Amino acid sequence: NKRQEAIKLAELTTKDWSTEELVQRGQEVYEKYCAQCHMAEGQGISGIFPALAGSEIALYDKDRHIEILMEGVQGSAMAAFGESYSEVDIASVITYTRQAWSNGENGDGVIVTPQDIVAYKNRIDL
Repeated sequence: NKRQEAIKLAELTTKDWSTEELVQRGQEVYEKYCAQCHMAEGQGISGIFPALAGSEIALYDKDRHIEILMEGVQGSAMAAFGESYSEVDIASVITYTRQAWSNGENGDGVIVTPQDIVAYKNRIDL
């Protein structure tokens, strides 16, 4: 029922998520939904699907990273996922790609939490 869903969502989005929890969940989301285009090791396909490993956005631009997953990229194959996936799944897959393939060591290492996704949605009124 709707009340139980609301309670579950509140628990997920107010929980204090650790980097490890987000990365673990994010890896599952990535392998299920993202690896088909961006490839298992984040290397992408040149000229079609951008590499995420070593990507400037994945390394240093948390806000743009959130925007891309939420809104998609016009004129590209990157769809908007803001309405399709939970705040937890979006936050965890962004955190995963920001930590995987040496991105965590080479970039700013900033994680994205479900609260960040809720704040983004509230800011732009999805």
